[in-house]
Amino acid sequence: MESTLTGDPVLNRVFSADEHFRRVMDRLYRGLVGQDSTAEARMAAAMLTAAIGGAVMHPLAQDLDDDVLGAQLLRLGRRFLELPD
Repeated sequence: MESTLTGDPVLNRVFSADEHFRRVMDRLYRGLVGQDSTAEARMAAAMLTAAIGGAVMHPLAQDLDDDVLGAQLLRLGRRFLELPD
């Protein structure tokens, strides 16, 4: 879904014009990158959000309920970012 949103120029213009959407996305990216704006931190956040977007839309995840999906995304995201459990 995220790749569809970020890859579609028309949707990109529509969403980027929406102040609420921009605030939500800025908050999300600040939460992922923190105060560290290095190339490594930005790429880690970009890769994580792309992976999440692809994973939740993947056929292997279609039958997972929200609780299982959320728990797995959190666990694997923390592992990806090398954060403690």
